[in-house]
Amino acid sequence: MGERLRDVTRLPAIFVCLGESPDLDALESALGSLSVTSGAELPADATRSRALRWRRREPRAQVAEFRLDGRAVALAIPASELTVPDARTRISESAARIEWAGRGMPATAGLARSLAETGAIRGTRVGVSLVLEPKTAALAIALRDAGAEVAVFSADGETDPAVATALAELGVEVFAPKLGLDPVPADQDGADADTLALDAAHAAGILDWAPELLIDDGSHLVRLAHTERPGALERLRAASEETTSGVRPLIEMAAEGALCIPVIAVNDARTKSEFDNRIGTGQSCVFAIADLLDSAARPGHDAAGAGATGIGGTRWVVVGYGPVGAGVARFAAALGAKITVVERDPVRALQALHDGFEASTLASALPIADVAVSATGVWHTLSGDDLARLRPGAAVAVAGGIDDELALDELRERGWQAEHHGPHLATWRAPGEAGGPLVLADGAGVNYTAGEGNPIEVMDLSFATQLSSLGRIAEGLDAVGVHVLDAAAERRVAAAALQAHGGEVDPLGSGPVRPGGAAQHWTAHRYRATDSRG
Repeated sequence: MGERLRDVTRLPAIFVCLGESPDLDALESALGSLSVTSGAELPADATRSRALRWRRREPRAQVAEFRLDGRAVALAIPASELTVPDARTRISESAARIEWAGRGMPATAGLARSLAETGAIRGTRVGVSLVLEPKTAALAIALRDAGAEVAVFSADGETDPAVATALAELGVEVFAPKLGLDPVPADQDGADADTLALDAAHAAGILDWAPELLIDDGSHLVRLAHTERPGALERLRAASEETTSGVRPLIEMAAEGALCIPVIAVNDARTKSEFDNRIGTGQSCVFAIADLLDSAARPGHDAAGAGATGIGGTRWVVVGYGPVGAGVARFAAALGAKITVVERDPVRALQALHDGFEASTLASALPIADVAVSATGVWHTLSGDDLARLRPGAAVAVAGGIDDELALDELRERGWQAEHHGPHLATWRAPGEAGGPLVLADGAGVNYTAGEGNPIEVMDLSFATQLSSLGRIAEGLDAVGVHVLDAAAERRVAAAALQAHGGEVDPLGSGPVRPGGAAQHWTAHRYRATDSRG
């Protein structure tokens, strides 16, 4: 234990014990002999659950976790990691980052100005449920400046607390973890349960705030309103959905007659899926995975050996070849990875083959994979049996993703245990096994939990598309169901972004614009008897 502590914490360090055990005295003696100071010096929220949550919120912290009888009993945090800016400095820096993000999204700003000029959302309560970082905060500010009353919700693992605090100080209602203590219910067992309880309270809070329009992510709030908080539907007029995984259940709800409001599938707009999904998520996921594998390969790291060769020449298995999967394959291949795609749709599998990748099955591809990425947005895409096929040291991650896209719950039921090697890195081992796959970001979307999210240029397009959808709803979208954004709105968003980046489109000719886009009337065909053209 002492050697591990020396390797990981780079003394001096501080520690906090998490429970009671006869072995804790020996543990404390061992830590004390290594000049590790008392846990009293931890941040004020360093109780058992708070310390674990603090670890997740401080991605720079290399936290050593000590286990007795399979239970985590202590955490040791390098003292150097606590020399971070104080809360006020972090909030000020976050406010500056929000301002910078606003300047970096010209299409979003332009659409917001249009909404302000028309007064389309003036006085309207708009709820925003998205990963909360500077770009999302800038969207909230743009909505506020367009005249809306705005509230933002975000789950604990998808929130930058300093940004959440800064946004609240800018006058936006925020239902998300902020810097300082959060009122976590005390009757839950463990940090994960505490976090889920806090997330549930915040989700209920934004629905109780009674939004009239809602920008949703994963359709979580829309489904919550329809199942457990139907009172929210009395005020909620319509919503727009950001993600593929969120549109799918909405379509099912509509088919069953359960959907009570109109929803625009923003995800299906070309200005969203062809850029945010294919380019943005593809890039951010591959870069986040590369960074994590690089950290795992550092000398002395508990997970050393995983990713030690870099990306070049490694075998990646990409499960799903929609826009996200295609983007992941493209960017990983650009870094030199050898790509195998697993797809159930023969058309998409053939597309992957023509894009230069192999197409195979999970049973064939997983045992030889160095990295496996689930890019489907489907629950249990990789089952417990699939995960067990991965060789020891192989990394597995989720791109974008939903809860339990990796069936880690099945592994727990089989007695597998996770050994954490620091933020976002954990080796999962079967009983009696010395090694196992390296799970990244606890199976959550690796790009927004372990990375910095998608590039601002593509998020500008996504958020501009969201604002265009709100404008369409404000014009009078009353029909219940899932709707697509019309092509004219897509073109307006794209034109705004193109102009902002100095691009141009060739103007249409002076002739009439025909419904199908042909240059001549349909009667002008090759075998007609006359020569007239019209």
